[in-house]
Amino acid sequence: MPPAPSAPRVGAAWPMSGPAARDELASWTTAELSEVPLPPAPPMATLPPPGQTKLIDGRGVYVRRHDGPVGPTPVWFVHGLGGSSTNWTRLAAVLADRTVGFSVDLPGSGRSDPPPRGRYSLLGDADLVAAAIRRVSGAGPVHLVGNSLGGYVATLLAARHPDLVASLTLISPAVPDLRLTTDRGGDPRLALLLLPGTAGVAGRRLGGIDAATRARGTGRLCFGDPDLIDDASYEAAAADLDWRTGLPWASLATLGPLRSMMGRYLRPGRWSFGSAARSLTCPVLIVWGTRDRLVDVRLSRRTVGEFRDATLLVLPGVGHVAQMEDPIATARAILALWDRTDHTGVPHVRPAPRVEPSSS
Repeated sequence: MPPAPSAPRVGAAWPMSGPAARDELASWTTAELSEVPLPPAPPMATLPPPGQTKLIDGRGVYVRRHDGPVGPTPVWFVHGLGGSSTNWTRLAAVLADRTVGFSVDLPGSGRSDPPPRGRYSLLGDADLVAAAIRRVSGAGPVHLVGNSLGGYVATLLAARHPDLVASLTLISPAVPDLRLTTDRGGDPRLALLLLPGTAGVAGRRLGGIDAATRARGTGRLCFGDPDLIDDASYEAAAADLDWRTGLPWASLATLGPLRSMMGRYLRPGRWSFGSAARSLTCPVLIVWGTRDRLVDVRLSRRTVGEFRDATLLVLPGVGHVAQMEDPIATARAILALWDRTDHTGVPHVRPAPRVEPSSS
């Protein structure tokens, strides 16, 4: 009898690196958790709700609507590098009894158009999402939730458009990590992508890995416990990756935002993460997993300290995408933030600063 087929081997094609698990740092938690009854999180393979392409500033921006009661402050979700609006299906479903939600595909990701001339920019992304919020939700403030690179974009949005943001939740935000340590999150070789001519090489290397292997490698990299991901979820992720790989801007859609983010790290200024964070007056929740291989959980306390009003939830055993891996605990902290925000009289509005052109 032939042996049963096994899952694709990902070790050689997708090497793992990053800091060790630090489950003991869950003791750093300062955030409150809501005790309200919550619906169960849907299975990992649950299909996301359909969306629509909105014409925003002359560009197609894909937005999914997660049903919920209309009236309370809506919530908007911003995904991370290489992700899409589908990353929020589980968390949005858990929050569905509270308010309506919207998840957006950033430029070049998911089903949104790439930026003109391929000029990816975190500032441009922040301004485009702000324009989408005004177009879809109106002028009122929203609760804003961002993961990884989307956390950086959400922070810039809140700083540049404070009238739009009632509260800010950042899940493993892609904060700068310039420490002299050998076990930082991510891969320091990514800095080589700042060099001219490297995009084609990186794109060909990624293109040489089949979609199924890439999907499983991404699961191992982003989840603290990859065994939570079932075969149906991997098959759906592989099909989506296979479709995205066929887009003419697929490689640049990953490398362009990465270069923009790393450029912000190396050129601190008014729109650096720290400067943007220190300008905010809205309440902030930071969520981090103790097994995050991409952004070290040891950065979480320093990140909280960048904001005037922030609390921290550190989740033991969780990786880089807490909204997918532990949507219940994440939702409880978010709801506690929203309750505190509502009791203090949202929105926290201050005069909008002068917005500089989003050229980088």
